[in-house]
Amino acid sequence: MGSMYLSRSLLRKLQGKSKFSAKVNKFFFIVFSVLLLDMRTRFGTSHLSYLIAIAWPLCHLAILEGAYLLRTMIAPIGDSPAMFVGTGVIPYILCLYPGRMMAMAVFQNRHLLNIPLVKPIHLIFGRCLLETLTASIVLVVFMLSLHLADVDIVPTDLATAGTAVAAAIYFGVGVGFLNVVMCAIFGPYFMVFFVISMVILYIFSGVYIPTSTLPEEIRDYAAYNPLLNIVEWLRSAYYASYDSEAVNKTLVLALASVSLVLGLIGERILRGKFFG
Repeated sequence: MGSMYLSRSLLRKLQGKSKFSAKVNKFFFIVFSVLLLDMRTRFGTSHLSYLIAIAWPLCHLAILEGAYLLRTMIAPIGDSPAMFVGTGVIPYILCLYPGRMMAMAVFQNRHLLNIPLVKPIHLIFGRCLLETLTASIVLVVFMLSLHLADVDIVPTDLATAGTAVAAAIYFGVGVGFLNVVMCAIFGPYFMVFFVISMVILYIFSGVYIPTSTLPEEIRDYAAYNPLLNIVEWLRSAYYASYDSEAVNKTLVLALASVSLVLGLIGERILRGKFFG
């Protein structure tokens, strides 16, 4: 009798797990389908159009890098001005583009919501994975380009460099989730506010000059700039004068996580109201 009860209990658990697994598999099947469609239709009607999505941030990186190198060939720290400014603009691009492009996920793919199985959350997660992939490709291509230009791209602390890059992408994705909700409420024009905010953070992130050269009053306020902390986090992997322990990593991860959670909660609350 006891063995029969145990078998039934075990069977119920297995059925519950199989139902959960089926739901997870279904969710990610839809997400990857949306991802592939998004990749193909973002800037045209073929998979080759995805190259534009990669070229866009790459060109942005090249312009920011080239503008600095045209102005000066002396690095404030280290021997390579290209690497110094590169470690400053990379976090900016890795934060800006996921945050901006994710915000438009539902707006640009709204027609897919006519398919009964597709929900806004599928569009958001699909764009999230796509932007993470794009950011990774952009980083690899940019670093290989510097290497081909005879720039030493190898950090002294590879683990710190990796975590800094991951933090930059995570921050961009986290803000992107929140931006989806903000755009649903205020419309696409909210992105003007976001871009202006990112530019302000960029100006005060120490991309072109070390923050140690700034007045103490400005440094105190700049310490709360998440982009500044990501820049110094990455530079601490390349330059001994940057102390990774002084970087406020908790601030970066906390802001990213709070934005992510608020975005997920907002999507759930607003589903059926702002998301058509």
